[in-house]
Amino acid sequence: MDIAHTVDSLPALGSTVMDENVTPLKPTVAAVLPGGGARGAYEVGALSVLLPALEERGERVSVWCGTSVGAINAAAFASLNDRPAAEQTEMAIKLWTRMRKQDVVSPLVGIGGLRTMARAVTHTLGLPGLGVASILDPSPMAQSINRWINWSALEANIQSEEVKAACVVATSVTTGEPVAFVASKRRQPQLVDDQIRYVQTRLTGEHVRASAAIPLLFPTVEITAPRGARGHYADGGTRLNSPIKPAIQLGAERVIVIGFEPFNAVGSKPLPPRNPNLADVASNILDGLLVDQVAQDLRRMAMINSFFVEDAISGTMRSPRAYRLARGQAPYRPISYALVAPQRRGEIGRLAQDVFKRRYGGLRGLRDPDYLVISRALGGDTRARGELLSFLLFDPEFTRELIELGRRDAARWLRRHPRFWCRDASHDLSVGEVDRESLKEQDALDEFRSNRHRH
Repeated sequence: MDIAHTVDSLPALGSTVMDENVTPLKPTVAAVLPGGGARGAYEVGALSVLLPALEERGERVSVWCGTSVGAINAAAFASLNDRPAAEQTEMAIKLWTRMRKQDVVSPLVGIGGLRTMARAVTHTLGLPGLGVASILDPSPMAQSINRWINWSALEANIQSEEVKAACVVATSVTTGEPVAFVASKRRQPQLVDDQIRYVQTRLTGEHVRASAAIPLLFPTVEITAPRGARGHYADGGTRLNSPIKPAIQLGAERVIVIGFEPFNAVGSKPLPPRNPNLADVASNILDGLLVDQVAQDLRRMAMINSFFVEDAISGTMRSPRAYRLARGQAPYRPISYALVAPQRRGEIGRLAQDVFKRRYGGLRGLRDPDYLVISRALGGDTRARGELLSFLLFDPEFTRELIELGRRDAARWLRRHPRFWCRDASHDLSVGEVDRESLKEQDALDEFRSNRHRH
């Protein structure tokens, strides 16, 4: 709820107070948008409430980070960042309410389906020509992304530093590592990280499409620039669905994180009492890759806030500071956050099921044979089918319902947090009880080990 700074940079007690005529620097705010296919409309709904509320506080998002559909939304908002918040969100909502399935994928029934089958056959036989095999053909997305995102406006916002950084995450097929493609005017310092590779570049459609290339559903995307990062890439969500860490490493002191499932700790989901079908298996894989990571990343951030950062008087705990400095990394700093997600697990999947029944149940399925085929392939009326449909249902009614759900959940956060931001892990996230005295004893031992290792 207070301005977050790198603790080590805070003035010591008794130091000179800043001149009252000097305007204090505003904290850097990031928006972190995960992947989830058609669920991206939920992100826009949440932002339509959060961005105007943030603007009223005299703050604006200046770091946009996204993965998969979150990368599309992040780039789109970054291109609109010079506009008032209400105008940004109005244009984003208009984009999503006009979006149709044919803007994203070719039809399964008809020529598109034949092309998909041909790709699968040529891939199986090792023949060149038609690209990598996938269930869906996302060739319409290439033109759509260039229509949805004004790349010249995005670059202008980067150069004017209206946007400090725009970042999309994809997964290298060659190395399996997540790669963060970052657009920023200022040359980013060499970011040292064992888990993420950072590449500074001018963002284009191929970076965003690579981030959104969901394995098996979509083929990989070849990135041609910059030269040092050329290669084939798949959905960044397979390794890093919620790019909280890149946002913080790019300078964010406050983060807005939007998720599609509750952030609090949840128990394992019971297995269905029947033999699992394709939808059950695929749903569990997507949950693990694209959903559950978000809660894990947030709980880790909350633990750092609560257990390693300490406060402005005592500073950061010594061993984490020594450990990170030894690895060339900046010390931990407290991060304020705003979190928006549905209240109940599976809520978006249930919404997708309801909309699908109303729009495509029975003979109504003939209005779009593709959805009829997808529904049959996924099995009966199950929770798993609803989860998968929520990724693929680019339907105007579902879009509107998702936007409204995102708005309601964002408004709920603001009611609970009238000052917008929070840093109290016990308020929104479950991180467990910790004996701080024992932790400090362990801290001293860890510091000794760290110093010994360095010498």
